[in-house]
Amino acid sequence: MRFQSAILVPLFLTLSAWSQLTYTMSVTDKSDPGSPLQISGTASFAESIVANSVTSSSNFKVKARNVSGRAIVLLLAYFDETGTHGGRTHHPVEIDHFFWGAIAPGDSFVLARSRSRRRTFPLATVAEPKAEAGVEYVQFMDGSSFGDETTAKDILGLRPVILEALRRLDAVTDKQEFLARLAQKIQPDDADRFLEAFRQTQKNYGTAVARAQVHTGLIVARGRAPALRVQAAKK
Repeated sequence: MRFQSAILVPLFLTLSAWSQLTYTMSVTDKSDPGSPLQISGTASFAESIVANSVTSSSNFKVKARNVSGRAIVLLLAYFDETGTHGGRTHHPVEIDHFFWGAIAPGDSFVLARSRSRRRTFPLATVAEPKAEAGVEYVQFMDGSSFGDETTAKDILGLRPVILEALRRLDAVTDKQEFLARLAQKIQPDDADRFLEAFRQTQKNYGTAVARAQVHTGLIVARGRAPALRVQAAKK
């Protein structure tokens, strides 16, 4: 970990001081033992201190690799960053491949990356900076899982609703009826937000492409039958 700081002469004759601190550190993997992911990365921080406030910016890239030997269809994780003067930020990570794709064994991917933004918060006591990431829950293609399933309760509960909506859309043969059903809102709102991907496809690329996307999602979901059976058995 590298620390660089510079204290400048105060501007104007006031009691306020200005200083800047920059540092880079490795991301710590806080996952429980036996985690299916191997997490690494770096985080860089820049803090400007004026009087009793801190303006902070960060630049981070958190990488992960599937070391489980099994394909992953749902991943819930997090990245937490805290500067030396406070300003903790929690970044939840949700990657759901139930309706398309999967994280195959051995796959490496970016778990989280920074978005350019600056934050200002009250100056706190100097403490050890932190950059920590961890896995909360993973569901594998075979229906087995790792972690705390309660964290995924809402997401898992949406699957039957979305699956039924895709079935209804895929069964339609008339173009206008397909568009009408696609435009219909479904409940809960999180399930309807999933359908927004198909609505945007229809808007940008046409109805035929949207219908093909719906059909593909339905076929992939049928291949996840073991995961659905395990989920249903736990109810």
